[in-house]
Amino acid sequence: MSQVRATAGPAATPLHRLCRWLAALGVAILLVCALLTVADILGRRLLERTIPGMVDLTQLLVMNAVFLWIPYVFERRANVEVDLLFERLPRAARRWLERLWPLLGAVFLLVVAWYAGRTALQVFEYGDSSQTIGVPMIWYWAPVLFGTVLAAIVCVIQFAQAMVDPAAGHSKP
Repeated sequence: MSQVRATAGPAATPLHRLCRWLAALGVAILLVCALLTVADILGRRLLERTIPGMVDLTQLLVMNAVFLWIPYVFERRANVEVDLLFERLPRAARRWLERLWPLLGAVFLLVVAWYAGRTALQVFEYGDSSQTIGVPMIWYWAPVLFGTVLAAIVCVIQFAQAMVDPAAGHSKP
């Protein structure tokens, strides 16, 4: 299960580019977060001043970064895996499970998106905002929804490919 192919083929190429671009954006956002943190520390030490709302900014930036990475992680099938039991299964069972993992992943992600969507709707309706600098809380939930739904789409495509092409998504021998 450790060496599996990512989504491939003409239909997935734009999706792969989108996932890769979003992951790069997530890395850039995390870099901004790190630079702001360094600036905040230096400001405290040298100027006895801090960046207002640093906790709010850090939480927002990290949430955005993580949920922009998630579709790429699923697209590359780079999730953390535990092979303890999987490797002991008969080869035929492993092949079927490899085909079904994307479907199970999509179901899980869609359940997460549904619950996150309910919470995001409630946050939006109430007009909640962060306590320190008043960032609308929907900005925290938007990347969660976007990244989770896009990752689910990636999983559905991987499942469809595995059903059409039995070799798709299999471990390399």
